[in-house]
Amino acid sequence: MVKNFIRLITIFLSLLSIAEASDTIKKVYINQLVQHPALDMTTKGIIDGLAELGYTNGQNLDLKVENAQGDAVLANQIAARLVSLNPDVVVGNPTITAQSFVKYAKEGKIKLVFTSVTDPLGAKIVNKLTQPGGNTTGVSNFVDLEPQIELFKEIKPTIKKIGFLYNPGELNSITLVNRLKEICPRYGLELVEMTASKTSEVYQSAIKLSSLVDAIFISNDNMALSALRTIVKAADAQKIPVFVSDTDIVRDGALAALGPNQYEIGKQTAHLIARILNGEDINKMNVEFPKGTELFLNQGTATKLGIVFSRELLAKADKII
Repeated sequence: MVKNFIRLITIFLSLLSIAEASDTIKKVYINQLVQHPALDMTTKGIIDGLAELGYTNGQNLDLKVENAQGDAVLANQIAARLVSLNPDVVVGNPTITAQSFVKYAKEGKIKLVFTSVTDPLGAKIVNKLTQPGGNTTGVSNFVDLEPQIELFKEIKPTIKKIGFLYNPGELNSITLVNRLKEICPRYGLELVEMTASKTSEVYQSAIKLSSLVDAIFISNDNMALSALRTIVKAADAQKIPVFVSDTDIVRDGALAALGPNQYEIGKQTAHLIARILNGEDINKMNVEFPKGTELFLNQGTATKLGIVFSRELLAKADKII
């Protein structure tokens, strides 16, 4: 009888210990739309940032990273599955995957932190940037377009027509193209738009666009960025440069980028996540923006195109590839 009692007590204490341990493990699940250097670096920044803040996967953190392979339908399916696992925080990286979580956040089923979202208001992820409510906050990757256009003109003063290739299904790209329509005439530029709704269409769209313009600009469009090498191939055939807003992808053949550090955006996102895990009210946490920009130049591409970077520009560069 005594032995049975002791055995029951032992089992009870073991179960209690397991329950306490599970309470200390926080669940953070990331839904990433597609693999390309910018989004990959954002996710890495989140993971590294959480570790620096005391949350290590496999110890006190259950971290999952899912990839929707550029498919909005799959992103929604992943979101539904992750929500069913009762996470402490979900992360949408970038716009489309953040949108896949919005209804669950509004219903109070999850706490959503978005990252690398260009226009969280236009995408209806939040209704306001200050204390947005709806169990949602996050970090935008938007930086002003004017300094980027000025950079392109400095590098290649002869630009008259600039092409913008994008997926019309990405609201962040719609926001950017509308903004560029306002800005380009101020710099004496004609904006030429070209769309591609799926990756298989990108190369043919890039070939057509390259024949019409003096340079191509790819900004925060995830489908175009994931197929950047094919865009560069099309542009190379016409001897025109490709400019991007994501510094991490300049190494894939773009000429230059003036944009945010995506790894640092990830670390910013990690700080928001940690504040939530530590008990802070997500509904009182403001949406954040990049803390600065970096200039990346691709010397190999410049040489191939016969473009010479000025000494002043080279001196300002954060990285020369």
